Amino acid sequence: MPKITKKINAAIITFTLILMFVNVALDYFQIRTILSETYDRFLIQNSYTAASYFKGDKLAQFAKEGTKSEEYKDCLIKLANLAENSDISFLYVIIPDMPDCKYKTYVFNIVNSKLRYKYNPYPAGYREDTKPSGSARYRKLMEQGGLVIDNDYFSHIGSRTRVSLALRDSTGKNVGIICVEKHLDSVAEILRSYMRIDLIYTPFFAMAFLLFFSLYIGKKFVKPIVSITKEADSFASHDAHFSDKLKEIHSNDEIETLARSIEKMGVDIQVYIKDLMRVTSEKERIGAELSVASGIQAGMLPKNFSPYDDYPSIQLYASMKPAKEVGGDFYDFFWTEKEKLWLVMGDVSGKGVPAAMFMAIAKVLIRNAATLDYSPAELCNRVNKQLCQENEEGLFVTCWIGCVNLSTGKMKFVNAGHNPPAFYDGSSYNFLTQKSGVMLAAFDNSEYIEHEIQIEKGSRLLLYTDGVTEAQNKDKELFGEALLLGALAKTAALSAKDTITLLNAEVERFANGAPQADDITALEFELDDFYSIPSEEKSITLPACDEKLTDVLDFIKSCLPDNVANEHLNKIELVAEEIFVNISHYAYDETGDAKIICKRFADEKIRITFIDSGKEFNPLEMAEPDFTLSAEERRLGGFGIYLTKQFMDKVSYERKDGKNVMTVEKRFS
Repeated sequence: MPKITKKINAAIITFTLILMFVNVALDYFQIRTILSETYDRFLIQNSYTAASYFKGDKLAQFAKEGTKSEEYKDCLIKLANLAENSDISFLYVIIPDMPDCKYKTYVFNIVNSKLRYKYNPYPAGYREDTKPSGSARYRKLMEQGGLVIDNDYFSHIGSRTRVSLALRDSTGKNVGIICVEKHLDSVAEILRSYMRIDLIYTPFFAMAFLLFFSLYIGKKFVKPIVSITKEADSFASHDAHFSDKLKEIHSNDEIETLARSIEKMGVDIQVYIKDLMRVTSEKERIGAELSVASGIQAGMLPKNFSPYDDYPSIQLYASMKPAKEVGGDFYDFFWTEKEKLWLVMGDVSGKGVPAAMFMAIAKVLIRNAATLDYSPAELCNRVNKQLCQENEEGLFVTCWIGCVNLSTGKMKFVNAGHNPPAFYDGSSYNFLTQKSGVMLAAFDNSEYIEHEIQIEKGSRLLLYTDGVTEAQNKDKELFGEALLLGALAKTAALSAKDTITLLNAEVERFANGAPQADDITALEFELDDFYSIPSEEKSITLPACDEKLTDVLDFIKSCLPDNVANEHLNKIELVAEEIFVNISHYAYDETGDAKIICKRFADEKIRITFIDSGKEFNPLEMAEPDFTLSAEERRLGGFGIYLTKQFMDKVSYERKDGKNVMTVEKRFS
């Protein structure tokens, strides 16, 4: 037997059996509901009839007097007749003890004669404990009035239904409850008989139906489908060819249409396979070339991140996730001098190979211009003109370029139509919103404005492309600048690498599986401390006499930068002359030597130390001249050291190892 026949037969049998049992169950509950509702209405009518036989005002008196009262006897007879004639199992009237109804006092208690062998009626005034379920029902009726119907098909005394009706006195107050109860043993027997009949005959007719229906399905549908399946399997296993068995199917329905369609499909597949082989070969070639291009592009981006032996106080980390095999985003960082760090972030318009090629050109031009000692603004002006030449594709690149002096923290930058970086000043991240210029390669006559800010120790700078802020989720919502700042707020204690990792994770979590529409690139720069400029030290020792002053000044001048301003040079020479002449005239009684040490810190500052073995003398202890006095009244001396303090940034003296050590410092910037 074919597998499909087995599955169809199993499905039919399972479905029929389920349908049969569901039908039996539904019929059972429907009949039970109908019978229950019928008896409920019957008992409601009887409860109202019984309540009409006496007044609620008499309940307390009846409970007390019982059969001593003729009126009570009359009511008792009427209630008993009602129970017998209506075949009511129990009819009783009670007065619950309020407010908790834990006890009840019987006024009337009628038991049907059919049940007298098993149950004895309680006399008037009989007091009994109430079960918790009964207490809740009685309290509800006494407080709210009305009636309550409850059915119990699994009671210890068998199936039953009961109606409880609140009784009122002439003032409208609920004073008691009448309960009418009927056993449903006959109903249960009816239901059991129905179930037996239903479960005997229904399977017989169901199996007969299954037999004929299965034969019909097998001949009409299964056999043609099996033929089609075998042909399809043969087609896949024997070089994509069909036999003539499909042509033998003539059922004049959808199965015949399927057979004809499969025949046509076979022809189409043969043509498709040939085309697919050609396209696959071409795609593999293009994929290999794109893989090489992707590797080349990745190789152009810096991968050697911090820590750096020469720059232990900075951190750098970046990442780029292209939307395609290759992308138009790029980042770069490099040094043009020991203390000058360039940071670059760019985004080329478009995607794919053209954008990647334009990115490579822009990156090379920017780095070449930076090595020629251009400022960021001059660099952008130059690169913009170069990119505009022969830009037939009309591509452009948004770019942010900054140059940080690591020794001072001053950063000069230009924004060419790019997203504003996020800057951390030690307390929070905020965007650098200085005026932006147009993107590079848009107009060859564009001029770019240079800005400058001071970066302090502990500052951070995040460069990124619009792939971050414009990342979308499945609802087309953008990640945006607010979520970017929110993500960065979590990174105060993180390294540059961990910051980029967290940011990428936040963007991915926001996208929630939505496809990446643009390249996502980010670079984090952190400055933990300023860069210490390597120093250059020279010294000279010569006799302390006025004739050697020229040699001293020439030596100091040789230690200064070539481009030192005349203003600084004049002040340094004047101070050097003042200190050396003082040593020459006052340090020694006869003759002695003076040693001059010059320590230059790149082009930032110079420290000059004068050492002699003469008499101990601290010129810094001299009183400064009083310029409020006239020249005749003013005491001589002190003016030279006063000028020294004014002209130098730092002046110090110490007596060390029996020598006078006088040190002055002067910054050039």
